Amino acid sequence: MKSMARGIPGTSWSSDPNGAPVRRTKHRHLEQEEVVTAAVGVAFDLGLHAVTTANVAARMTVAERSVVVACPDADDLVATTFSRIVATELAEVKREVLAHPGPVRQLSVLLETLAEPVRADVDAVWLESWSLGRRNPTLGEAVRTEEGAWHVFVASVVRRGVKSGDYLDVDPDDVAAHLLAVIDGVNAYSLVGYRTDLDRLGLLHAVARTHLGTRFAPEAETVPVSTG
Repeated sequence: MKSMARGIPGTSWSSDPNGAPVRRTKHRHLEQEEVVTAAVGVAFDLGLHAVTTANVAARMTVAERSVVVACPDADDLVATTFSRIVATELAEVKREVLAHPGPVRQLSVLLETLAEPVRADVDAVWLESWSLGRRNPTLGEAVRTEEGAWHVFVASVVRRGVKSGDYLDVDPDDVAAHLLAVIDGVNAYSLVGYRTDLDRLGLLHAVARTHLGTRFAPEAETVPVSTG
């Protein structure tokens, strides 16, 4: 049987010894950008741990060696995929937060946005990155860099409120570090449904209120923290 295309880019078909059709993937040149885009899809669908050259190749329907040629360092591919996902999230959150002029409203929007369940896919990538980064030094470095970028942004929001007098006279970096630690924790809670969305947002508001002396919407302040 002659090899024949069946409408799938990068593939051909031949027959096995019994005459059954077998799909063959062809090697083709890939740009790193398209590989990373496919890897992001793998991370969202299967998890960051599943970002391998084999899985990315399968998603792109190409030979694995095509992916390896474009991205020869597997650890770097995972790290780049992680950075692409979380940097995109940070850019989106910045736009939403900075659309509001006042620092109190900015912080409120920041906490509400990060507590949204629609961000579970990104939260899952973050959570995996902390664990996988133990054995992937390149990923570990990327995690520290991206967490640092979040720290700078959160601290800048706090600093505006300190300067305007809306917040207590505190160290913005200390508050940002505490807020981010709690944000990471409650986002981990959300992945397994521990406490409700309002419970988790209430915890974030409580930390901010304790450090900064600011008050949020009444309905947010009176949310009871569930015990189950």
